[in-house]
Amino acid sequence: MLLRTLVAVFALAVAAAPAPAGVVINEIFYHAPDDLDDLQFIELYNSGDKPAVIGGWKLAKGVKYQFPADTTIPADSYVVVCKNLKEFKRHYGFDAGGQFIGSLAKSGDTIELRDGSGKVIERVQYGSRGVWPVSADGYGASLERICPTADGEWENWAPSPLAAGAPRPSGTPGKKNASFAPRLPPVVEKVTIAPPHAKPGEELRVEADVRSLDGVGSVELSYQVAGPGTEFAEKSVAMTAGAKGRYSVTVPGAKAGQIIRIRIRAADAKGTTRSFPNENDVRPALSVYVHDPFESAKIPLGFVINVGRAEFQSAQRDAPGGFRFGGPSPPGPARGRSAFVYVDPKTQTPTLFDFVNIPLRSGGRKVHFHKDRPLGDMTTINLMYEYMDRFVLAEPLAYEVYRKAGNAACRTDFVRTWVDGRPIGFQLLIEQPNKAFLRHNKVNPDGNLYKCNWFGDGVVGTHEKHAHSHAGHDDLVSLVNDLNKTKGDEQWGVIKKNVDVEQVINYFAVNMLLSHWDGYFNNYFVYHAPGKNGKWTMYPWDQDKTWGFHDGIQGYEVFFDMPTTFGMTGDRPPGWPKNQAPPQVFSGGPIWWRPPGHLSGPLLANPQFRKLFLARTKELAETVYTKDEFFPLIKEMGERLEDEVKLRATIRRENPKQAVDVLHHNLDSLREHLTKRRAFLLDRDEIKTAGKFDRSELK
Repeated sequence: MLLRTLVAVFALAVAAAPAPAGVVINEIFYHAPDDLDDLQFIELYNSGDKPAVIGGWKLAKGVKYQFPADTTIPADSYVVVCKNLKEFKRHYGFDAGGQFIGSLAKSGDTIELRDGSGKVIERVQYGSRGVWPVSADGYGASLERICPTADGEWENWAPSPLAAGAPRPSGTPGKKNASFAPRLPPVVEKVTIAPPHAKPGEELRVEADVRSLDGVGSVELSYQVAGPGTEFAEKSVAMTAGAKGRYSVTVPGAKAGQIIRIRIRAADAKGTTRSFPNENDVRPALSVYVHDPFESAKIPLGFVINVGRAEFQSAQRDAPGGFRFGGPSPPGPARGRSAFVYVDPKTQTPTLFDFVNIPLRSGGRKVHFHKDRPLGDMTTINLMYEYMDRFVLAEPLAYEVYRKAGNAACRTDFVRTWVDGRPIGFQLLIEQPNKAFLRHNKVNPDGNLYKCNWFGDGVVGTHEKHAHSHAGHDDLVSLVNDLNKTKGDEQWGVIKKNVDVEQVINYFAVNMLLSHWDGYFNNYFVYHAPGKNGKWTMYPWDQDKTWGFHDGIQGYEVFFDMPTTFGMTGDRPPGWPKNQAPPQVFSGGPIWWRPPGHLSGPLLANPQFRKLFLARTKELAETVYTKDEFFPLIKEMGERLEDEVKLRATIRRENPKQAVDVLHHNLDSLREHLTKRRAFLLDRDEIKTAGKFDRSELK
């Protein structure tokens, strides 16, 4: 039963009296992976020894369903109702007994089972955080009732086993729950570990409250030491009972850079057991990081620990800054085999993220956190340092221009990084545009998110879908078709109806300020907000080649004269013959030239949109992309990174002084771009005559 993972401590209210013939809510599947929102189900179970007639009974509150008059659940049998009969059969291979109205909320909901008179037989109030298992929150597991004859409070629910490989729907509809027990197992709660992170060799004291209606038989703690490429054999030790059901034990220390993973197993007097954390959750153990004193730094520290042997070997072969082309990597498993430690530079306090996925990516790696334990409120970050020192400076400053223009953009930071104990110097941390990014920026995250790549054919081939991937690209194809088959006022009507005009104008205007030749044809995220009147928005990505860089740059040359026609339908490379069609990508013109993008082409060529775009570009050049706004930020960045540049050069056996000189040259080139680009734009006739940016024209 797909009840979500650890929810914010919801008190699970249950029926005051047992259900007739032992009929209970037995399984809940409320959040399937890959945004399969129609794949929800609720299972009832009759634990009695006689058939239970439930005709006229209802499911109420979160969803609504009335069982037909002839509905009977045989003894020791199940009935399943779902949100979508077709989707349920496609995934589970048999027909559900009915289709309910409404949807189960992903953040927690209430399900009531009522008899024919309206009496509440049972009420289950689930959540997705706190005491509830995380693995049911979009990782594939359902929420299973453990003991069908015990009350339905939170202690009586557990996650079903996770499917192997990438997250996919699991659960046990129509059959015995994997978590079934004839009695309610002992409850383990209020677990404490002291210290929460440890010095090398320091012992840990673990305490927990354990209670059971049938009496506690035994409480055992198991611990395992893990490190880069290594998982030592698990060891077990009995916990000692203290006052009021408080159990305790001491765990031996470990070496620096290792993780101690702890779980507790309690049995009642009749032998029914429970493990805490549950072995089916995304984090099947509580984890403590062992470390030496941290180095002092002006930036955060980050430690990547690849515990899995395959992940460890892959990281050892990886060349720092290596570049990879191609499509998206397949999703990792719900439970990763790596860990990431983030150390705040001010407090030097580490935060351990264990059992996470850290796949390699171009120039570095991604870190995928669990939903209930993000870094701040970021669920995925990129740690990277590509092949040019300048990129790591330009990219975070570029995102800051978008923010100052009023648009949401990825958050960034610098992190001094170690991989499996090997220092690699500082990297750029970049937030991944995803649902958490949208939610943080107060955007409804339930729509369609696409990433535009330079490779692939057509709208569908170039736009990689990052949400509802099973549902296709129909909305994006429709938008592009509507833009291309209309012109003038009719096209402007299509734009205003479908596009968040000011937000998208800001996106293209900042691209123009930054000479971002690589952000019109590709390298952006486009998002379609949900609902009948949902608008399209655009978000920057891969901003390393901004602030005056292109792939043909020589030395410290600065690219500042990208024309104001760039990216629009009808644009052509400088000097391109008027009697020849513009070239396709990589087939003519300067190295920085790109053909118009699927969205930039028609939008920037529309007269009304273009008028506002030029006016906004002028306004931002006069008020945002200025020395007063950005020269202090460039100076601060240099001061923050100078020590990091020296350290990175030392690690790479380079000359630290020369590395600092390169840093200052690169910072100077950023200042030069701002100065020259701003002057270039403000001197264009189109910009001079653009007039005032009038928001009333957006309506």
